[in-house]
Amino acid sequence: MTALTPTDRFWRFTARWLDRPVLTALPSQRLLRGLFALSARMGSALPPGATLARDTRGWLWITPQGVAPDAPLLMYLHGGGFTIGSPRTHAALAAHLAAHAGLRVVLPRYRLAPEHPAPAARQDAIAAYQRLVETGTPPAALAGDSAGGNLALLLAQHARDTGLPLPRAMALIAPAADLGGDIAARFADAPGEILIPPAWARRIRRAYLPGLDPTDPTISPLSGDLSGLPPTLLHAGAEEALADEAHRLAAAMEDAQLSLWPGLPHVWHLHAGRAPAADRALADLGAFLAARTRP
Repeated sequence: MTALTPTDRFWRFTARWLDRPVLTALPSQRLLRGLFALSARMGSALPPGATLARDTRGWLWITPQGVAPDAPLLMYLHGGGFTIGSPRTHAALAAHLAAHAGLRVVLPRYRLAPEHPAPAARQDAIAAYQRLVETGTPPAALAGDSAGGNLALLLAQHARDTGLPLPRAMALIAPAADLGGDIAARFADAPGEILIPPAWARRIRRAYLPGLDPTDPTISPLSGDLSGLPPTLLHAGAEEALADEAHRLAAAMEDAQLSLWPGLPHVWHLHAGRAPAADRALADLGAFLAARTRP
C-alpha cells in the first residue's frame, strides 16, 4: 500500500481524537445524526460534474460525469451502525465508487433505530431492491459499508433464496457481519480500532436489536448460508475491529477477495474527494465492479 499522506494522517487524527470521543460521550443517536451529516459534508467532496437527484422516497440518484443516463445501476446501502447516516452522508463515497465503476448509483433510504429497530432496515433494503427489479432496473452491482455492508449481504442472501436476479458483483467495506457475542469486547480487544468505541458498539446493538437474537441469520449474515453469492471485494482497515469479520467472510464465501489497508480507520472511504487513501480505495473497488459489470 502507498504510504499515508499528511492529509490521510489528518483524517486518521480526527477519527481518533474527535469522532471517537464524540461517539463515546453522546448517548443520543438523534444528535449524532446531525453531527454526522455536518462532518460528512465537510469531510468529503463529490466528483466534478456528478448530477444528483432526490426522489419523493428520499432516495438519492447520482450519475457521474461521463456515465450514460441509462448506464447499469449500482445500489449502495449506507452505514452508520443502523442508527445514523443517510444517502446524503454517503453521497460522495458512492459517487466516486460509481464513477470508477462506470455506473449510475442509487442510495435508498432505510429506517433507522432506535425508532425503527430490526427488521425494519432489512425490510426496506429488500423492498428497494424489489422495486428496482420491478421497474426494469435490476442493480448490476451492490455495495455497502459497515451496517450497510450487513444489509447488502442480507439482501444478496434474500435475492438468492427467493429467485430475484442477483447483482453481478458486490463491493463491501468493513461489513458488520456478526452482531452476536460480546460485541463491545471485540472492539475493546482491537488495539488498532481508532474510531468505534466499545460503548457505541454496545449502544447501537441495544438500539437495533431490542430483545432479538443477534445470531439470527436474518440479522448476522455470517450465521447464514454464504454460498452462491456474487463475486465480492472486501475492504477493511488492517487493524480495525471489523477486520476479523472481513477475514471470516472471505473464508466462507465462494468468490471473495479481501484487501486490508494498514493504518486507516473504519470506512476511511467516507473522505472521498478529500483524502488520497479514500480515493485510491474507491478506485480499487470501482475497478473490481467495472470488470464484472461491463456488458
